[in-house]
Amino acid sequence: MNHKTLENISASIGRKQYKAAARLIDNALLHERGPQWHKYLGKLAAFLRKPGGDTFASILVFGNGKLPFLAFSSLSGAAHCPGAGGCLDYCYTKSSWRYPAAFARQAQNTVLVHRQDPRILQDLKHKTRNAQKPVDFRLYVDGDFDSEQSVLFWFGILNSTIHSVNAYGYSKSFCELLSYSGRWPKNYTLNLSSGSKHSLTLEKQLTKKARVRGRFIAVNMGKKIKSSDHGDKQHQKALRQAYGAKAFTCPGQCGDCTPAGHACGSEKFNNVDIIIAAH
Repeated sequence: MNHKTLENISASIGRKQYKAAARLIDNALLHERGPQWHKYLGKLAAFLRKPGGDTFASILVFGNGKLPFLAFSSLSGAAHCPGAGGCLDYCYTKSSWRYPAAFARQAQNTVLVHRQDPRILQDLKHKTRNAQKPVDFRLYVDGDFDSEQSVLFWFGILNSTIHSVNAYGYSKSFCELLSYSGRWPKNYTLNLSSGSKHSLTLEKQLTKKARVRGRFIAVNMGKKIKSSDHGDKQHQKALRQAYGAKAFTCPGQCGDCTPAGHACGSEKFNNVDIIIAAH
């Protein structure tokens, strides 16, 4: 599938022009030979024409060896990430769009958040109901809070699941988060993501108001970095040298990056910069 076509579909969904996005899909599939694209984009087009209808993909998913947590993803890009700045040049989410199922799930979930659909909370409760302890939940593996309304929606969900979920995430939506005037969820830890268009002043304001662990910074190494490089000791040494300041280097494996658990959700790493090579 042509990447520009996917960007156009994503942008239409960001503008909440769902029927227009469905027409873009119809036109794209006229020239597409890949059966998986027909399967998943066909389902997405039907959903976009009736967004209150049945979902066609799991809303929340449990991850893999790299991210062994419950996770939620939505579409990324300028139409969905209001705080995005330089990160748009290296956004890793776009690479996942080579998989039809990933793009379709992100698109479906974006619409569900736009509609503040109760099925998100229902799925979260369903997937955590038998847990013996709070489940680690990464809110936005792909995407970000796209509006003040989405912050209000998600924080309502987190406040209602405070005993069943330990959530964390990375965000550049500083203005949207600062607009929130309710009770900050005690079970949500925020990492201030680098690559935003905002100033340090906004970061400081947010740190005073919110439950912020610290900064998560993507460092440009001047060369292509593979995901398998993150755990390499020599790579980590070069990364620290490139950053030029004290920091914890992300090894790329979220489940057990420290003996105490994952650093991005741990109070033990409060005010510590966590760095990773832009990839």
